Amino acid sequence: MLKRLITGTAAAALAGTMLLGSDASSYVKTMSHNVRDAVRQEISVEFELDRIRTEVDDLLPEIKKHLKTVASQSVDVKDLERSIASREASLAQQKEAILTLRKDLEAGHSTYTYRTVSYSRAEVEADLAHRFASFCTAEDCVKRDHQILTAQRDTLRANQRKLDTMLSRKQDLAVKIAQLEARLRQVQAAEAINSMQVDDSQLARVEQLIRDVGHALDVRESMLETEGQVLGRIPVEEASQPTEPTDLLGDIDRHFRGVPAGPAVSTESGSSSGPQL
Repeated sequence: MLKRLITGTAAAALAGTMLLGSDASSYVKTMSHNVRDAVRQEISVEFELDRIRTEVDDLLPEIKKHLKTVASQSVDVKDLERSIASREASLAQQKEAILTLRKDLEAGHSTYTYRTVSYSRAEVEADLAHRFASFCTAEDCVKRDHQILTAQRDTLRANQRKLDTMLSRKQDLAVKIAQLEARLRQVQAAEAINSMQVDDSQLARVEQLIRDVGHALDVRESMLETEGQVLGRIPVEEASQPTEPTDLLGDIDRHFRGVPAGPAVSTESGSSSGPQL
């Protein structure tokens, strides 16, 4: 569909140029906007997420390159720090020797002995002058290296901050992508539920089957209760109602002779009572 849309748009643009002349550019511009909007609508959210992941992955080479630069600068700073420390220690020794020779020359001797070797005053002065010149040169070099070290440290700190920012932003992007993926899964789950088609007639059949099984179980339970009564079980589950005593003879006399109803006649063993004729 997208291919047909682009092909049709290009054909329409060509035809428009031939038919519309100077106004063709305006039509083409409008049609290009329409094509761009149509292409964006055709792109799914899943595809866009994949594209974002690719963009984030493409950041890794640049981050690694910057990380390598920071690591190299860090090593350079440490090497320069060690070099400056070593030369400063040498300068301290040179300074001590210069002050020693100067103090010896203040004594005003014509000769000086160092480690069993005698030196004239002129030789000592020449050596002191050479030492002092070398010391000043080395001291200037150390001062310049301190300035270089300061600049390297500043650059290293700036690059480290930039690297930290890049890593932090990449991590933020990863979190946002994870959140979008979670939202996408929720939407997909909701869409799957909404798209489910359930057959109502099948549900009705299942419900009827449930009712039929329940009825069958009711019948079997009723049969068990009936069998229990046949076998002579006392139906203690049912409440017993007391029976009233009956006066059969009195009922007959009252019916045929019009005798008013009286108390029930009681009978005892060996004697009987009845109406007197």
